[in-house]
Amino acid sequence: MYSARLTLFAAIAAAMLMALPAANVASRAAVGGTLLPPDLRDLWSLDRIEGNLGYLAMTCCDRSLFPGRVQIGREGYLFLGDEDGEVMAKTEGTWPAPEGHALALAKALATLRRGVEDAGAAFTAVIAPNKHSVYPEMLPPEVTPPPRTVTDDLISAAQDAGAPLLDLRPALRRAKDGAQAYLRTDTHWTRAGAAAGYEAMMEHLGARTVPYDLAPVGAPAGDLARLLKMQALYPPDTETDYRITLRAAPVTCAAEIGLLSGNEGPCEPVQTDELSVMDKVLRVTRTADAPNPQTVLMLCDSFCTASSALFNASFTEVYRVHWKFIDDRALERYLGTLAPDIVILQMVERDALSLGLGR
Repeated sequence: MYSARLTLFAAIAAAMLMALPAANVASRAAVGGTLLPPDLRDLWSLDRIEGNLGYLAMTCCDRSLFPGRVQIGREGYLFLGDEDGEVMAKTEGTWPAPEGHALALAKALATLRRGVEDAGAAFTAVIAPNKHSVYPEMLPPEVTPPPRTVTDDLISAAQDAGAPLLDLRPALRRAKDGAQAYLRTDTHWTRAGAAAGYEAMMEHLGARTVPYDLAPVGAPAGDLARLLKMQALYPPDTETDYRITLRAAPVTCAAEIGLLSGNEGPCEPVQTDELSVMDKVLRVTRTADAPNPQTVLMLCDSFCTASSALFNASFTEVYRVHWKFIDDRALERYLGTLAPDIVILQMVERDALSLGLGR
């Protein structure tokens, strides 16, 4: 009896074990993909089944298996869903904003501005748009943005509070007429979009820009495809991005500074390398021949990576850290020790509706 049960259990376990790779082969065949040798290790992956089925649902029915995570737009555009900051509800105008929400944020921004200016620095707050706001014509057919959104309410309230926000939506909408401004399968702007944001910010600051050229390049599918676990199903050059080439290569070095210790490492040459703020460090770049002899402190997010080489080449000294890694006390310390001439707070639109340092 025991031997028979053991044999039955082994047979069921073997059938279950083989069901995954069989399902993966079948689902990959359904979406027209191939199984290459490096993929064999993933045959037992539930993620592969989910990704293949998601890709099939997208291509045949323009539907997402996880619309809260990612929604399928027109012409292959993917958009972030409501699980991240209720961004689609804010786009549609159905988000129930708390009473006095925009005014409270505007007052907090005005307080932050006064603190920075009292320390002797100029202050600029910038909204990097959601893709939803720049490509509304590519949103899912059932999504119709209203004439006025909560972002407009925030911008108006900030203006009234004496802390105007630089809204990059108009600059990015103009940019898309001549280039791909946002990646179709990613939340972020392309380097052409980032360059348009750079131009608008430099004009707002009254600063001199550096000359550069943009050249289109292919790029793999982005973070939205990855959220649906189907990034590998796209061709390696499915996206149109751009390469930024500075016409006069700057002599730039970069160093990392510990957020807690304050210790600075060696300043290593980076030239035109892009720098991220997604690590818990404060980064500084120094460019001796920059056209603007000022020190800038940038409190930003992942949207400042693509334009980082442009800003690095434009200012003598640029300190850069993610806004969520510091608080008001840390900012006060940086204002005293770094003595910046300019402080820029740049937030992606979906986060700007919860303005404030740290989380």
